[in-house]
Order: sequence, then C-alpha cells, then structure tokens
Amino acid sequence: MSSTSRSAAVRRRRSLAHVVLRDLAETGDVTVPAWWEDDIRREFGGLDGFLSELSRQWWTAYAAYLDALIELGHDDPSRAWDDVAEQLPHLRAVLDAYAGEVVLAEAERRHCDVLRWTARREPRRAA
Repeated sequence: MSSTSRSAAVRRRRSLAHVVLRDLAETGDVTVPAWWEDDIRREFGGLDGFLSELSRQWWTAYAAYLDALIELGHDDPSRAWDDVAEQLPHLRAVLDAYAGEVVLAEAERRHCDVLRWTARREPRRAA
C-alpha cells in the first residue's frame, strides 16, 4: 500500500470512528448499534478493528496528557486517567462498555508495558 493510500485509509478510519462516537454520544448509547455494523466491518474488518482504533485514540490522548504533566513538572500523574476521561467522556464510556473484549485487554497490556518501561528509564543528562 502506498503512503498516499495508507494516509487516506487512516483519515477514513478516524473520520468513521469520530462519526460513530458522535452518534453514540447523541443517542446516549455506549455499544455500537446494528446500523453501523456494515460500515465498521467494511472499514475496520469488524468490531475488534473498530475497538482497536478507539483504544489507539484513548492511549494516544492519555500518553500526551501524561507527557504534558511531566513537562510541566507535576510529580503526581495519578489523576491523569480521570482528567482524560473528563475530556473524552464518551470515548471512555464506549471502551468501558466493551472492557471484556480481548482486543482491548491486549491493547491495555501493551500500553501499560510501555508506561512501565518508560517510568524505569534514567533521565538523560544535558550535553
């Protein structure tokens, strides 16, 4: 796949995920209704692919927020999860509704491994 078609696919996926999340927020649903299943299957290959995209969005936002806290010198990042959940309430609600899905458990494990590895790293010394 060329980089142009890859970036177009990424934009389509992000756009569809955004539209579905907006629809869910407007209806108050936290699980994907049947009318989105064909679009999700076509674009993401099924619910697992869609949930992977939502998980990617969550962990990207969470990591960016943690990074900002660290850059600002906050010593206690324990509120980061709640703060990001307040910023992205429906994304968090949908992910929580599907919490038992294997694809989400695997994503959380990977991201937690990265956070643990990052937290153990020695700070770089200024040159």
